[in-house]
Amino acid sequence: MALAADLRSGIMMMPVLDSDSLEVLAFRLDAEPEAIRAIGDCLSEDEFRRAEVLRLERDRRRFVATRGQLRHLLASRLGVLPSDVELEYGRVGKPCLSRRMPDQSLRFSVSRSEDVAVIALSKAREVGVDIEAVRPVPETDDIAALCFSAPEYESYRNLRPEERLEGFLRSWTRLEAISKAFGCGLGGPFPSNERDFTVITFVPKPAYIGTVVVRN
Repeated sequence: MALAADLRSGIMMMPVLDSDSLEVLAFRLDAEPEAIRAIGDCLSEDEFRRAEVLRLERDRRRFVATRGQLRHLLASRLGVLPSDVELEYGRVGKPCLSRRMPDQSLRFSVSRSEDVAVIALSKAREVGVDIEAVRPVPETDDIAALCFSAPEYESYRNLRPEERLEGFLRSWTRLEAISKAFGCGLGGPFPSNERDFTVITFVPKPAYIGTVVVRN
């Protein structure tokens, strides 16, 4: 496993998971302004428009850093320029490589929370990733009751009060990652057989929780 990679983007990436079929890399989003401007040069017009409508300057910078780093990473695997990476979007907005890209088997998923983002890459298998900062969520009980399956909710309720926040975030990132891997959204039909996918929990950085899901 490589210790780090900057992909000539000026933003350091740290490997979190690395195997023959799955790779997850993490990076900080609050980089120097020069690095943000440099990495943003490769964004598409649509991506620039999406950044411009964000109200907070901090959120605009973080969006640019995330999309720019994604383009640099995909370009390094495809052998093209970051500005030449073409993306398409599924029915619920799941991004994938355009059919004009040289390698149709490369799958990816992106997640960000506060100042950390992760990118998951997989060869030929659908992948989804989600991370969350470990911070108070006042509505955890209500969200768990609404969104968790009956067994998940029972397990959550059986946790000690001091364990519930991290327990909630582990289950929540799992749900989000599955929805991304299957391109169905949280309100869509999930696979009924858990053998359809492999779930891995990881820590991209202290005080964060992440889950990556790969379709079997």
